[in-house]
Amino acid sequence: MQLLINTISDNICCIEINNLENITEKIINAIITKLDSNTTFSIILNDHIYNYLIDDNFIKLEKYITIIYNNLENEHILYIIKEYYYDNKNRSLIDYKNYLEKLNYHECNEIARHTDLTIRDKYIIYKIVNKYGKLLSLLNNDLKGNREIVLEAVKNNGYVLLYASEELKRDKKIVLYAVIQNGYALLYASKELKGDKEIVLAAINQNGLALLYASEELKGDKEIVLAAVNQNGYALQYASNELKKDREVLLTTVKQNGLALIYASEELLEDKEIVLAAVNQNNYSLEYAYEELKA
Repeated sequence: MQLLINTISDNICCIEINNLENITEKIINAIITKLDSNTTFSIILNDHIYNYLIDDNFIKLEKYITIIYNNLENEHILYIIKEYYYDNKNRSLIDYKNYLEKLNYHECNEIARHTDLTIRDKYIIYKIVNKYGKLLSLLNNDLKGNREIVLEAVKNNGYVLLYASEELKRDKKIVLYAVIQNGYALLYASKELKGDKEIVLAAINQNGLALLYASEELKGDKEIVLAAVNQNGYALQYASNELKKDREVLLTTVKQNGLALIYASEELLEDKEIVLAAVNQNNYSLEYAYEELKA
């Protein structure tokens, strides 16, 4: 099979594929040898863009090539995007990637503190926040307002949404990645997104207690509250008063954490099935039941 590697406008090279052994390495090396100095590349796949300086694994690229090869195509075009990268020491692309991979926390911390960093340095910034998201806090305000940089940071540490610009705290994709990584990051989302059902569901699926930061409307949404208490029974304390009286909600709650019975409405503390479910989960929850049921 002939694999043509092109940009939108130019042919880069052609690779003959007779087997899949070391195929990814073969493709990457073939591209690199055809690039100008200080140029990197991204490979466009069906559902992913593989960026040589950012991505560390080849799984999706390997799957893509395997499918093409097994389809017995005689010829296939693999498109790439070429891009200039800045390196003040003018290392080769391979050496620069190795340098980025080997950066430790101390080195990343020192670099992040440089006030003269700009988007020109984006690949080293990406790698810093990809490895240590909390270092977003040290970057200058211009970089904290860069969507791609903040997105990389919250994927590693959702809580650093705190340091993002106000505009990016309103960005649904960034907030979604943040709360998937750390539900408590919902605290720093915009008011509008605290009322977004998809965002809140993602947050409470990671940490039910993130219900605390949801909008009042969603604290009264039964689907939301059920998801929250199913993840952490103590989330019941943040539900609306109406849902604290809901039998299904409370039963789900105490099955997850019997001690959450403390947040039940008074009338449900008299419900034998609910108290029994709580006690089965945690014996100590019996102290919250009505005296008649303790007997």
